[in-house]
Amino acid sequence: MYFFFFLFAIVGVFSAIMVITRTNVMHAALFLLLTFACVGATYVLLRAELLAAVQVLVYAGAVTVLFLFAILLVNIPRLVRLRQWNRQTAVAVLIAGLTGLWLIIATTQTFRKLELPAGAADQPLGTPRAIGQVLFSDFMLPFEIASLILLAAMVGAIFLARETALEEERVETDAPTPELVQRPMVPHHN
Repeated sequence: MYFFFFLFAIVGVFSAIMVITRTNVMHAALFLLLTFACVGATYVLLRAELLAAVQVLVYAGAVTVLFLFAILLVNIPRLVRLRQWNRQTAVAVLIAGLTGLWLIIATTQTFRKLELPAGAADQPLGTPRAIGQVLFSDFMLPFEIASLILLAAMVGAIFLARETALEEERVETDAPTPELVQRPMVPHHN
């Protein structure tokens, strides 16, 4: 069991690194799909089958398709010409490294102090009943806030897509057609 955990962990971390280092966005999206699949497999190893199913259906399925759809809508040749690395790269790498180190330290400190209630180790983590009890009792407010944030993001994305389409339509209608362009008068010499 540890073999599969480390296999999925190593492949998942490798594919996550490949997501952020690939210059081809289609390859990055496919590596993201592999990362989501590894996370889903890790949930199966933790006996959280519902979370694994949600991970595969929502993230590996819907979110990856959404990313691929967005990639196909965006003007990729223009974005490729943009400069990817700048003076802030070193600062970003330093901040990301310090954040990762802080997360590792915080996680190890938390798990050292963690004590499960009696009989909690025997209860499966990812059953619909367990998730429903926790989600609709202790985490009801964060759940509703997350749904409102997702709704606002969706409405904002639709608004931006509509504005972009209207702007492109305005540019097309404002551009003079070849028949209407006046040609300069060239004097005839007889």
